[in-house]
Formats: sequence, C-alpha cells, structure tokens
Amino acid sequence: MPMPLTLQQANTLIVDDFQSMRTMLRDFVKSMGMTRVETACHGKDAISHLAESRYDIVLCDYNLGPGANGQQVLEEARTRNLIGVSTIWVIVTAEKTADMVMGAAEIKPDDYLLKPINQVLLQSRLEKLIARKQSLGGVENAIRAKDFGGALAQCDLLLRMQSANPHEVLRIKSDLLLTLGDFEAARGVFDSVLAQRSVAWAKTGMGKVLFHTGDPAGAATLFEQVLAENQMYIEAADWLAKTHEALGDTVRAQQVLQDAIKLSPNSPLRQKKLGDTALKNGELDVAQTAFEKTIKISEFSAHKNPAVYAKLAEVLVDKGESSEALNVLKRSKTDFRYNSAAALQTAAAETRIYQKLGQTDKAQAALASAEQLATQLGDKLSPDLMLELAKSQLKMGHKDKACQLLGQVVKNDHENAQLSSEIEAIFDAENLAGEGQALIKAARQEVIDINNQGVLLAQQGQFEQGAKLLREAVKKLPSSEVMLVNLCGLLIAQMTKSGYKEALASEARELLERVHTLNPGNKKFYSYSLVLARLQRT
Repeated sequence: MPMPLTLQQANTLIVDDFQSMRTMLRDFVKSMGMTRVETACHGKDAISHLAESRYDIVLCDYNLGPGANGQQVLEEARTRNLIGVSTIWVIVTAEKTADMVMGAAEIKPDDYLLKPINQVLLQSRLEKLIARKQSLGGVENAIRAKDFGGALAQCDLLLRMQSANPHEVLRIKSDLLLTLGDFEAARGVFDSVLAQRSVAWAKTGMGKVLFHTGDPAGAATLFEQVLAENQMYIEAADWLAKTHEALGDTVRAQQVLQDAIKLSPNSPLRQKKLGDTALKNGELDVAQTAFEKTIKISEFSAHKNPAVYAKLAEVLVDKGESSEALNVLKRSKTDFRYNSAAALQTAAAETRIYQKLGQTDKAQAALASAEQLATQLGDKLSPDLMLELAKSQLKMGHKDKACQLLGQVVKNDHENAQLSSEIEAIFDAENLAGEGQALIKAARQEVIDINNQGVLLAQQGQFEQGAKLLREAVKKLPSSEVMLVNLCGLLIAQMTKSGYKEALASEARELLERVHTLNPGNKKFYSYSLVLARLQRT
C-alpha cells in the first residue's frame, strides 16, 4: 500500500486511554481533512485494530493505563509485522521521566510529541513525516511479499531519484542486506555513509558486519567508538556486550549491559540478557534482580517469556529460597496456562528443582509431564526446549534419552558453535565432558556424511537419488537449515538441467520458507529465490 500523498487520504489510528484526549486528537486530524479516523482506548484494543486494518498514521499515547504501554504496543506491532516501513508512528504523551524517554527513543518511533500539543504543531509534524515516508510504499510492499530483491531494487530506485530521505532509505537497504547475510554489500553502504561523516547507525552497522565476518575484536572497537561519541546509542552497547561474550569475556559483557541498563532499564530483552550473563558469571543477586525486572516490564509485552520464570526459579533455589522458587513456577503456570511450550519449560525446571531438594517422586512426575508435552509438540519443539528437557533428563539419570535429544539438536544446527558450547556445558555440569564432546563430533559427522553423499549424487547427475536421500534427512531433521538449503539447491540444479517443473519449484519454495523462518539471514534464501523466479520465467 503506497503511502498517501496527502494527510486527507491517510488512514489514521488514535490510541489514548482518556476519552477527552482521543476526542481532541480526532478533532485535530479531522480539521486537517482526514476522514478515515479510528480510535482505541488501550493497548489490547490498539493491537486488535492494527491486526484488522493497515494504518498510515498511528498517534499513540505512552501511558495507556492497565496493560501494555505505547512502547510495548509499537514493539508488538513490529514483531507481528502489523506495520511497515511506510507507517508513521508518533508517540504523544505527557510522560517525561528519563526511563520512559530512553525506552521510547530506543524503539525509534517516527516522532515524539510532549503534551500539551496543538493542531498547528501536529499538522506541521505530520506533513513533514508524510513527505519523508510517502516514497517507501513500494519498499514496504516488496518486504511484505518477502521479495527482498525487489525491496533492494526499490531502495536503489529511490536513491537514484534523489529521495527526500536518503539516509532512511540507506538504513533500510543496509538492514535488508544484513538480514540477507550479504555483508560485503552492507559494508559498501556503511562505507558510503561514513565517508561523509560519522553516523552512529552506520558505524554500528559496520561493527555488525565485522562481527558476522569473523572480526569480533574489530567490531568491539567500533561499538566502543560509537558509545564514546554518543553513550545514549544503546544498540551499540547491546552489540558490544554480544561481542565481548563471543570473545569469551562474560565479565566485561555483564558490565557493559549493567551500564546500558542504568541509562535505559525498560528493555526486557536487555534485562534478560543481563540475567543470563550474570548467571554464567555466578552473580546470583544480579541475575535475580535482572530476571525479576524482566518479568515485571514484559508483563504486557510481546517479549514475555516463560524461560525467564524458569531461570529465576533456579537462581532462587541456588540461593536457598526454594519455596519462593516454586511460587515463581506456580505463577508461570498461571501466566502461560494455555501454552504447551511454556508448560514444558516449567515442568523441566520443576524437575531440576525437586531433584535438588531431594523430592524424587515430584521430580519424576514433573519429568514425565515434560516428556509428554515434548511428544505432543513434536516438530514444534524448539532447540531451547530440547536443551531444557535434556538437562532435566541428565539430572534424573536418563542419560540415553538426553543424548538422543542433544544429538538431534546438534544435527539440526551442526555448524552453530555457540549451541555446541551450550551442549558441552550441559555435559560438563554432570561431569560428562568427554561424552559431550564425542556426541557433538559424531552428530556433526553424520550430517556432513549425508550432505557429501547428496552432493556427490547431484554431481553425478543422479538428482532423484540425491533428492530422495536429502528428503529422508529432512524428515529426520526438520529444523536442519543446512539440509533444507541443500535439498532446495539440489532441486534447483535438477531444474536448471532438465527444465522448470512446478512440483519441484513448489517444493523448493516451501523449503525456502522453512529456511527463512529458521534464519531470516540465511545467505542462500535470497540467491535461491532469484534463481527460482528466473527458472519460472524461462
């Protein structure tokens, strides 16, 4: 949907918990000539509207009373793709506290207006925003259709036409390139911007490129430079912490996160990361505080996560507060009562807690419940949940079951070094380091052997035999990004040689969709999508 050229054509949503404010803002925008204006009185109501209709402009208060605040509504709208790059989102609020201002700034609304406001000011801001945003409709349409090549082409077209908002277009283009894993092209964008002047988003983006291309030390230097120039650019702090962790310095990573949280404490993802990092460092008090804060600020957020409850409970047990730990898990059961994955997370944590407390019968019952839930979830069982269940199985002496599960995790993502390190840590905790290393090595080799055999068959022109082999592998390893990509590549190679076949192309597209769901940054997604489109045209 291209952005309307005038305010009069805009479809607008006003979100405020006070009727008088909703009425005033509605009168303002109607006086500007807008005719399509709807209102919402709280966060849940706003999300319902956004899920049902596409809005060009959203005027949203920060404090919306009980439930989600304006920051959380914007986060959820983005997470669920209810708004796009051409949507104008303005925070309109009387809130002036530093925590709120930093939190709102981090989620990057298009503008931020302090009450009281008047019609002249609002109209002036909206007209400027429309002038900046109206060219982005084509980019948004392509992104929604997952036509990332088309989105990049739209960005290039806007830049050639000397768009009124070149930096915004360059930023969108660089984000697309990073998502697609085209780091060299992204580097080119950042270089072009930084050649003119030091810009925080471009320098941070260059740091991301260095991180993803194997230079974490160089990335850390850039992130530190960004923070030295502007300590309020908190995204650079998050990446600096991530980089220190990749370099093995979790103590420094924790300090960076703590410094960032002093400036902006209302990010549930950052608070959770601090809790995770502090837990690795044995800083139980810091971990407890961070997990408790995460639960509090994510109560009405899209980032509400049962794993945080489980981790908080285990921290409390380690501190000798077992009754409080069980209360936390009880609350998790209530808060996520219709969520099977959350129930499994809680049952796995209960298993370990009851085992630590010496209540074996309750631990066994909790483990049985977790295993039953895992069976029900089937292919929807995430790697994180598989790790949690395996940890509980090892604690209860069910080593064979745990090894089978952990082997599956490795095979699904055999090139993920961080995941392998987490699995090694699980075995280390049970004094089984040697067995863990052997399991990881064997699982990796099994995947490599299957891939090599499939590649060999394709090279010999035995496409059907190769496809049969990889299809069987995909059935056994439905979350293996490598297997999905290789099967897709084999099908494309078969069509390149023998001609386009809709059945094979449809299968390849479905494989790419699964790859994109697992990892939006997979490098092959973009290139294979282009090849499929070309094959279909020939």
